[in-house]
Amino acid sequence: MTAMLQIAPIANDKISARTRAPWPVLEGGKSMPADPLAAALQSIGAVLKFKRNAAVFNEGDPARHVYKVISGAIRTCRVLMDGRRQIADFYLPGDFFGLDWQSEHGFTAEAIADAVVVSYPRSQLDLIAETQIGMQRLLMSLLSKSLCATQNHVVMLGRQTAQERLAWFLLNLMERSDDNADLDLPMSRLDIADYLGLTIETVSRGISQFKRQHLIDVCGAHKVTLKKLEALEALANGESEI
Repeated sequence: MTAMLQIAPIANDKISARTRAPWPVLEGGKSMPADPLAAALQSIGAVLKFKRNAAVFNEGDPARHVYKVISGAIRTCRVLMDGRRQIADFYLPGDFFGLDWQSEHGFTAEAIADAVVVSYPRSQLDLIAETQIGMQRLLMSLLSKSLCATQNHVVMLGRQTAQERLAWFLLNLMERSDDNADLDLPMSRLDIADYLGLTIETVSRGISQFKRQHLIDVCGAHKVTLKKLEALEALANGESEI
């Protein structure tokens, strides 16, 4: 049971608590099924709580753990030589992150707001994968999703207009939210800008323009409803302009 405490060193002021991962872990108010894979994950998982902007891990840290978001949201990012920040991805409840191809993390992972994650030692996951095909499939699925997300991000950054990038971002977030058009946006406008390779002013103008064109409804800083999906898809594909 000591493996559960082999957590990568993190400054104490960034973590408000650390406990054994509860099982079944409650997600959306429902208990997870008690299957062999779930039981194996529970036996090695530890719950970590992070305050807003606290680092889960830093770029260059040994990639010894894989994490799953339980509540809140996480961003992975890198600060460039000229001081600009590039956000690689956002992770929402239910998402895994930190499964790097290399032995070190290529990005820093930070809590967008107060967040709860479960940490799994990579060495223990690999050990379980030697005997459980379910774990093998999980790890391969996570690596495949990570590669696909990276490819999609590269393609998005190649889009010419800010409208195309913003429409793509909103549709992608809807897809990740089980095609729910009512979106919660835990990230700030600056986070969105650093993810899309735009300025915060451009993102704010784009959202206002989408709202004026009745493509979306905006309720506060963190809630958006997508109204005209076909028009947004046409924008994202560069087939129209507004």
